[in-house]
Amino acid sequence: MRFALPIAFAVLSLARTVSAGNDPHVSVSDLKAVEIATDKSFAGDPWAMLGYTRGTYLPGYGVVFTFEMSLIQATPISPFHETVTPQEIKSVHDRKIKQLAILKDTMRDLLVQTATSLTALPPSDQIVFEAHLLGQSYEDHSGLPWRLTMTANRQKLLDAIASHATPASLAALIEERKE
Repeated sequence: MRFALPIAFAVLSLARTVSAGNDPHVSVSDLKAVEIATDKSFAGDPWAMLGYTRGTYLPGYGVVFTFEMSLIQATPISPFHETVTPQEIKSVHDRKIKQLAILKDTMRDLLVQTATSLTALPPSDQIVFEAHLLGQSYEDHSGLPWRLTMTANRQKLLDAIASHATPASLAALIEERKE
């Protein structure tokens, strides 16, 4: 009887070790590589990254990468720039609308790159990129989301890549949500 409990723990431990060997695991270094690639994609003018990309692996679901940015670098209100003209407001809005299209293309490219680079990610899992878009209080936010999320199934992306799908075909596999 006194050996039954230690044996039960040993069997349970062995079972966990064996089953853990079958469970996929995306390493922190794999996530970090995608985070760095994402940050490099948005480095410099006109983008304004407001922190580093953060990624996490959710077993049974997939990977999620989030970042905060402004679509352009706009001059904030300050003692040196106390007022904003209607022309400045319109210029900032027009530039952001143009950058939104570029952001979408870049996020789609990142989804495709991530599908091929995260080899430990199970094919049935999802890949998600989410951009939190920030701006100045004086800006015209009409037509601009506060958050843009793109989600795709890894296997569907890999199949499309293998069949040399067009960018439009790849884009059709990606669910886009704007809030």
